[in-house]
Amino acid sequence: MGRSFLTGQTGTFSRSENRLMTGDELYGIGSVSKIYTTVAVMQLAEDGKVSLDAPVTQYLPDFKMADERYKDITVRMLLNHSSGILGTGLSDAMLFGEASTRAHDTLLEKLSTQRLAADPGAFSVYCNDGFSLAELVVEAITDMDFMDYVDEHILAPLDLDRTFAPGGDFDANDLAPIYRGTDPRALPQDALNAIGAGGIYATASDLASFGGALTGTELLRQSSLDAMAYPEYSRGLWPESGEPDSLAYGLGWDNMEWYPFCQSDIQALVKGGDTLYYHAGLVVLPEYDMAAAVVSSGGVSTYDQLAANQSSSPLWRRRASPWTRL
Repeated sequence: MGRSFLTGQTGTFSRSENRLMTGDELYGIGSVSKIYTTVAVMQLAEDGKVSLDAPVTQYLPDFKMADERYKDITVRMLLNHSSGILGTGLSDAMLFGEASTRAHDTLLEKLSTQRLAADPGAFSVYCNDGFSLAELVVEAITDMDFMDYVDEHILAPLDLDRTFAPGGDFDANDLAPIYRGTDPRALPQDALNAIGAGGIYATASDLASFGGALTGTELLRQSSLDAMAYPEYSRGLWPESGEPDSLAYGLGWDNMEWYPFCQSDIQALVKGGDTLYYHAGLVVLPEYDMAAAVVSSGGVSTYDQLAANQSSSPLWRRRASPWTRL
């Protein structure tokens, strides 16, 4: 996977313990989890078990909506946010101190009463439920729990052992403590129980190592990596003379023409994620075999993405070797 030549952490671990941060703390990475989901789907596509342009109903026959257009939703549309599904049904997913499968188990029931906001494929609008559906697709095809698939087919090949999900086999005390206001008491575990859409925990190093693997062919063929980095946003409505903004979707990626790298004709892939109190940013530079990840228990993912930009910019300017993680 290359080597790490920049790591670091700053801040106080907790308001009640006199201890330094070690870099081994776990953080919720929020919607950066969507990249793991995308990789899982692309692996199944490589194996001929799923077609990106096949209808979701082919893999989830129980998926129905109160809108006949749902039959036109394809797997690709789940990954590029163009399904037309309303967006986010996380009312039973964002919990404190509880690993629950309720949001996962009731997703199809909730969608069955909904109509679509737009024709499938018309344009892309951020949609968490699309990735929760993609999680179900992975489970249906493999007959495996989603996180078991991630462990076996994504984490194990990379020797990553500090990436988990709510309910996983890890010590909750390893999670970076979270606080509300100036209260010195830490809040219970921030658990986003929609794993494929945003529920994964990881250390910064594990997340950066995962990102680094997406600059090579350890997890996916180059054709699949290229497909993830294709300007999917251009498939829908887009001003003819317009330039991509902060959201220029690939498959899974928020933006595959990320500033300021695009000003130097360098492709930078970026994904941000937020839970209630955790935030994460992942920036991958395929041309330079580099990735940078920043995680935090305060702020917002945009700040983490900008910090990842800053940590990697001097390195690609010097053409420093393999890849970086922060």
